[in-house]
Amino acid sequence: MTTDQEPDSDGLISRVFSKATGAVVDIVDPDAIIDQVDVNALMERVDVNALLDRVDPQVILDNVDVNALMDRVDVDALLDRVDVNALMDRVDIDALMDRVDVKELTDRAGIPDIVRESTGVLAGSAMDVVRRQIVALDQIIGQTTYRMIGRHPSERPVSPPDLEAAAAIDEAGHGQVTGFYAGSISRLSAYVLDAVILWASLVLLLMGLTFVVDTVLNIQVGTGWESGAIGVILSSLWAFGYYFVSWALAGRTIGMGIIGVTVLTRDGTAISGRQALVRTLVFPISFIILGLGFLGIFTSPTRRTLHDAAAGTVVVYDWGNRPAEMNAPITQWVNRHMESD
Repeated sequence: MTTDQEPDSDGLISRVFSKATGAVVDIVDPDAIIDQVDVNALMERVDVNALLDRVDPQVILDNVDVNALMDRVDVDALLDRVDVNALMDRVDIDALMDRVDVKELTDRAGIPDIVRESTGVLAGSAMDVVRRQIVALDQIIGQTTYRMIGRHPSERPVSPPDLEAAAAIDEAGHGQVTGFYAGSISRLSAYVLDAVILWASLVLLLMGLTFVVDTVLNIQVGTGWESGAIGVILSSLWAFGYYFVSWALAGRTIGMGIIGVTVLTRDGTAISGRQALVRTLVFPISFIILGLGFLGIFTSPTRRTLHDAAAGTVVVYDWGNRPAEMNAPITQWVNRHMESD
């Protein structure tokens, strides 16, 4: 009997509890209950840290529809509410600039390399314009003088055998002359530049030596023939060192480098130290004999001077990493006169 009545009593209790709950819910006014809740007191009892520890941000982010959220953002309205002036007033420009490493920023941007490259390109281009005009004069004078001695310009070799330089014309109509025998204006211009450089450097050298002797060593330099002789000896040694070292190490002096010519052997290879020495020793003789040592620039097939013949050298156009060239009109003029009888 007892076992049979237990299910009925449980069911009766459940039905009674359900009806009681429904009656309570019908009687209770939720708004009145909410009005009685002290929200501030409730929030003070909430442990925010414990609540945040139970929050999984990744789960929240996974459920956020970013595209839908961005679509609902009114960017214009947001920007309209931004007070730019107030924002800029709060920015400490000095502190911001103190934290910026300008040198590192410019280095990472490659600005020094850009400036260096652009400056080098501009300087090289300007120099090439001058060189191109000099080469043009070389060709005009060279062909004219060669015809005057009864020879046709087409019979004149253009470069040393080992260079195998060949005439070529680029898209702009410029004739390429890299490795060709250098003409008279180029070589004479290089001589003038070297003379100026040599004189300026010699003046600075003598001024420095005079200062050291007079001021530091307290030795009075006389004005007699002895001091003059010493000056001549020092000048000669300085000039010898300038040309010999330049030709032996680089195959060109500073003036030759500016004009764009270099010294090679007759075959077109780099000169030796012995050739540089012979060329340096014979070089003054070309001047001493009333400049007759330079006539070969105009009359010799390979444009060789007296000191070139003695040392077994020639001088050719060499503009470094840029092609030596003539301007377009001179290129056309040269081609016409090379082909004419």
